[in-house]
Amino acid sequence: MNLRLLQISDSALPISGYTHSWGLEAAIAKGLVHDPASLERWTRNWLQTSLGPLEGVLVASSCRAVLAERPGDLAALNRTAEASIVPPSTRRASREMGEQLLALGATWAWSSAALAPVTSESSDSTGEWHHSVAFGLLGALAGGDPVEVLTAYLHQAALGMIGAGVRAVPVGHTHGQQVLAYLHEDIRASAEEFCGREPETAGAGCPFYEVLCDEQTQLYARMFRS
Repeated sequence: MNLRLLQISDSALPISGYTHSWGLEAAIAKGLVHDPASLERWTRNWLQTSLGPLEGVLVASSCRAVLAERPGDLAALNRTAEASIVPPSTRRASREMGEQLLALGATWAWSSAALAPVTSESSDSTGEWHHSVAFGLLGALAGGDPVEVLTAYLHQAALGMIGAGVRAVPVGHTHGQQVLAYLHEDIRASAEEFCGREPETAGAGCPFYEVLCDEQTQLYARMFRS
């Protein structure tokens, strides 16, 4: 068992992930998500049409770049994330979580020594690292292969979305865990599918989701930042 990979995919990691619902709150306001079944459907669609084809591809590509000793590729992948994550609130959340994840990694004995030269060699003009690129980088340093790292990333993302649903729908914790269990095969299949894609193909395919993310910032009252 790769304990280091488990560490970076821990839902309790203090990188502010719990403050984001990734558009779920707007979906709840529109009545699209209202019970465990609709939360499962929402999370599955989000993984397959939005997160996986964009951030998922970047996670696997970042992991491969580090394993192949091409840290310079990370800057290009980070620029792709910056240009392709369209909703401003989601793009900002991605940068914040990436920066905080790397800041944590700089304090860990297993990653600190290897992290500094990689990030300095592949420095990016934006000055901020997106979560998908940071996760792929640390996943490689943790000794994970691209499929394994991407599986962990998609699992922690699904858990974060479900956790937001547990608080906002509300859905009970037992139902939340059932939803996650139902998604396990989808997560495995998505990891295999998106890991094989070239970074040039990275891109989300659900404009309606991006509209919801933007609408969430305009809700009269909300629990989550994005």
